[in-house]
Amino acid sequence: MSNKTLGEFIKELRLSKNISTSEIAKNLTISEAEYIKCENGEASIYVDDLKSIVDMLSIKESTLIEKYID
Repeated sequence: MSNKTLGEFIKELRLSKNISTSEIAKNLTISEAEYIKCENGEASIYVDDLKSIVDMLSIKESTLIEKYID
């Protein structure tokens, strides 16, 4: 599965929880533009960042991994 597919899944969850890209980017200490690139599959998402993202989205890491593998 590509970064884009993972990014799209993360974006879908983020939108469903009404969390802005700026909120996530601030939590990750990256620019909003860089975070948007991750959601769009134009940049990689680091494992440490994924942990922060799942915490912000209130999901289990296993949920994210299962969606990534499927």
